[in-house]
Parts: sequence; C-alpha cells; structure tokens
Amino acid sequence: MSKVPYVERPYGYTTGLTGECAYLWALFLMNEADMVDDTFAYAKWKTMVDDLAPKANKPVPAAIHYSDLEDAIAKYTNA
Repeated sequence: MSKVPYVERPYGYTTGLTGECAYLWALFLMNEADMVDDTFAYAKWKTMVDDLAPKANKPVPAAIHYSDLEDAIAKYTNA
C-alpha cells in the first residue's frame, strides 16, 4: 500500500476535488489496483489518470466531480 494522498476540495465546494488532488488519487488507486492484480480497476483508474495528467497547453481543472473517485476516497479515508 502506498502513502494515501491528501484530499483538497475546491474553494467554496463541499464535494469534488481540485484537479491536482484528483490526479494524485487516481494515480494512487491505479497503483493499488496493480498491486492486487485487479485488471478491471487498473484499466478504469488508468483511463482517469490519462485524462487528468498534466499536459502542455492544457490548464489543470479547478474542480473534478467523479462519483467513483469519491467512493474510493471514502473507503481509504473513512469519511
């Protein structure tokens, strides 16, 4: 198990994550799925990592709302 990332909500929101935080969580969850050989979960998180990864000439999203990501975070943070 890797170090659990931080949870950072966008200013003024009670749900969703900042773009950087969502990327780190998706990367963490992808690595966790890889360690337990869960190919379905790995593919799901890998797709999200590819979508959220920083790219040249593309701004980092201010707020990300993925219900699967929120559910997975709740399992790791007991929130």
